[in-house]
Amino acid sequence: MLRLDLAQEPRLLEIETNTRKRLGEAQRMQWLGEVAGLQESLRHIATKKQQVERLREQSDQGAAGENALG
Repeated sequence: MLRLDLAQEPRLLEIETNTRKRLGEAQRMQWLGEVAGLQESLRHIATKKQQVERLREQSDQGAAGENALG
């Protein structure tokens, strides 16, 4: 399983933007199989974004705990 790295969040957002553009084109061209695949990709991207947010919250809590101890 791949571990998320907060530094890669901009790339994840770039992938999401690109996927949404491709989805729009696929919908205009009525490429139904491509539409279904891209929608599935967007669901996975949304899951990864949620994981990034949880990781960021954990990181922020850890940093706050370190500052409180310091």
